[in-house]
Amino acid sequence: MKIIADQDIYQVEDYFSCLGELVLLPGREISQQHLVDADALLVRTVTKVNQELVGNTSVKFVGSASSGFDHIDKPILEEKGIHFEHAPGCNANAVVDYFFAALAWFNLHYQVDWQKKTVGIIGAGNVGSRLAARLQKLGMDFSIYDPFLHSDHELAPNFASLENVLQHDIITLHTPLTYTGDHPTHHLLNRKRLAGLNNDALLINACRGEVVDNQALLEILQETPDLKVALDVWELEPGINPSLLDKVHMVTPHIAGYSTNGKLNGTRKIFDDFCRFFSIANKGDQDSPSRLLMQGETGNTDIETISLNILNAYPIEKDFIERGQSPQQLATSFDLMRNNYCFRREFSDYALAANTIPFAILEKLKQVGFQAS
Repeated sequence: MKIIADQDIYQVEDYFSCLGELVLLPGREISQQHLVDADALLVRTVTKVNQELVGNTSVKFVGSASSGFDHIDKPILEEKGIHFEHAPGCNANAVVDYFFAALAWFNLHYQVDWQKKTVGIIGAGNVGSRLAARLQKLGMDFSIYDPFLHSDHELAPNFASLENVLQHDIITLHTPLTYTGDHPTHHLLNRKRLAGLNNDALLINACRGEVVDNQALLEILQETPDLKVALDVWELEPGINPSLLDKVHMVTPHIAGYSTNGKLNGTRKIFDDFCRFFSIANKGDQDSPSRLLMQGETGNTDIETISLNILNAYPIEKDFIERGQSPQQLATSFDLMRNNYCFRREFSDYALAANTIPFAILEKLKQVGFQAS
C-alpha cells in the first residue's frame, strides 16, 4: 500500500509508517504525479484536493487532519468513489484557548477588562459552542448568531440576529467558509457590517480569512483607529497584505488550533478512519502528554492576574508574524511558522498550584479551562 502524506501532519510517521510505503512531502507541493499509483492521500488545509490533484490517480482514501474541509472538493471525490474523512472538532479546545489568550494579551497591552465586556459569537459549531460553555461558567454576557441551529438547542436562550451580535464589545468568528446556500459566509463581514461595529470593539477571526473582507477591513482600520483586531487567518494566505498586517493589532499565521493536543487528535482521527476503511487492525493510540504543574502569577488586579496566568500557559506573542517584511518574505515566513510550530499545550494540560494564587482567581482560571493541583 502506498500512502502520500503532508510531512507536517503531527506524528504521521509514528502512526502510518507501519501500514505501507509512506511518502512524505510538503503539503503545498503534492501533485497529481505523486498520486498516480497511490492508495491514500493524507493532507492538512494547505493542500487543495480537487480534480487537478486526484484525477487519473488510484487514490481510494483521502484523510484531512483538520476540522474544516473547504480545501476539499467533496463532489469530485464522491464522483470518483474516493472515500473522504476529516477530524471535526479535533482542535476546538485549542481555538477557544487562543481566544482567551487574545483577550489576555489585549488586557495587558490595551487595558481591555474583558470580563466586563459582552461577547458576540458568530457560529456555534464545535468551537463556538465550547467557547459559549466557558463564557457561561465565567458569568459573562454573550450572544450567538448561527442560522443553522434551531430553537430547541441548549444555547437557544443566547441566540440573536447577526446585527445584534455585531453590536457586542467583542466579536469572534467561528464559521466554516461557504460560498453558496441560504447563508454563505464568504465576506460575511463586508464593508457595511465592519463599518457598523462599535468604534472600540475587538474583532477576532480564527476561522477562515475569507469570512472577513480583508480589503474592507484595511479601509475601516484606516478610518477607525480605536477598533481593535486580532487575525489568525487571512485572505489569500500565505500571501498576506502587508498593509493590513501593519494595521492589525494581533497577527498570527493560522495557528489558533495548533495545540499539540489538537494536532494529535487530528492524526488519531484519520488513522482510525484509515484503518477502518482498509480493514486494518488498529494498533491503538500513542502516549498522550502528561499534565504539567504551573506556578501561579499575581498582578495588580484580578483581571490582570487571570490574564498573566493565561499568557504564562500560552505566551501568544511568540506566535506573532514579524512586520516589515515584503509580500514574498511574509508568505515564506507564514508557512515556516506553521510548519515548524513549537510544542504547545492546551490549558487543560496545566494544573495550577492552588497555594500560589487566591482561591477566587483559581476558580476563574478553572472556568477558563485550567486544572487545579
